[in-house]
Amino acid sequence: MTAQTSSPSPVLAAGSTAVLPAEGPAPPRVSPTVAGLAAVAPERRFDQDELLDLLGLADDEFAQRIFARCGIRNRHLELTPELLRTTLQARAGRTEDHLFELAVAALEQIEFDPAEVGVLVTGSFWTLGGPTLGHRLIEHLGLPTDVDKYHLVGLGCASSVPLFRAATSALGDRPDETALVVAAESLSGLLTWAGPGAERGKIVASALFGDGCGAALLHPDGAAAGPTILASAVHQVPDTLGHVELLATADDSQVRISPELPRIAESGLLPLVDSFLAGAGLTVGDVEHWLVHPGGRGIVDGVQAGLDLADEVVAPSRAVLAEYGNVGTPSAFFVFEEVVRQRSPRAGDHGLVVTIGPGVTVGLLLLRW
Repeated sequence: MTAQTSSPSPVLAAGSTAVLPAEGPAPPRVSPTVAGLAAVAPERRFDQDELLDLLGLADDEFAQRIFARCGIRNRHLELTPELLRTTLQARAGRTEDHLFELAVAALEQIEFDPAEVGVLVTGSFWTLGGPTLGHRLIEHLGLPTDVDKYHLVGLGCASSVPLFRAATSALGDRPDETALVVAAESLSGLLTWAGPGAERGKIVASALFGDGCGAALLHPDGAAAGPTILASAVHQVPDTLGHVELLATADDSQVRISPELPRIAESGLLPLVDSFLAGAGLTVGDVEHWLVHPGGRGIVDGVQAGLDLADEVVAPSRAVLAEYGNVGTPSAFFVFEEVVRQRSPRAGDHGLVVTIGPGVTVGLLLLRW
């Protein structure tokens, strides 16, 4: 595996005119800086044609269209034909080890003093193991035994904002220490052989997902160089619980994604974003850098259209999508690195992380370089 340096009210449903409270989100008790960040993916790399064949979909015309049009060229996965024919339960141990290996690889890219870490927040879309990823990392890294540790499961593509929110909140009680945030995903643990005539929902998910991990080091109150977290919010869209689902049976597993997600992204985000930014005295035009969730071409297109963003602003998200696919939980970390690489943010620039995941939940995280 290699480092790729590369008062909450619900978000409005499509067509709604409701907005967040005029005062916007309350600022955090501490405003940490992102002092270090890394994103890694497995070395094993497949193009979409290779994955069509591996997943048994090479002769499925619908699969061919979806794989070709979703904005993805390559994905990094730990997949073999043998693994694809095993159940989620049978590969659970290997998946937990894969998450741990990805997390260690990401953290090795960040310089930090283990003795100064007071908070560890980890996340993955699913887990069947225990102790958690956090427990394993504490022992592996030699972190203090009284570290506050939290492991979030099931938040998927929306995870990055809740992970940073949890770490920021915990630092409020430990303002002289640092926090580590780790978002790991092994979608190889969920993908199964599909074959011709597979359910369309399964085919769509099979076209999108990849493996990866992101890690970040947070310093409290501007104690180190890096962008500052100014505010964040998470909001669940009413009546959309079935729009992103993890389905597992005795002999199969799949992620099911509703085709309605791009419409929600396009029609529901602008009032929410406007209200959120107003709480910080900003407008959409004041944000130079947009870290849009690379969930698929339709998601990026929807966010771009709904917020009227220029092509160059969403280019980092499209680049991540093209090379890695949708890596779920750590997606924003990959876009973060790509924004820095492509756009070289300057002191005083603002950035907004926009995540969309199960629930359907939208996450917003405001940064200032």
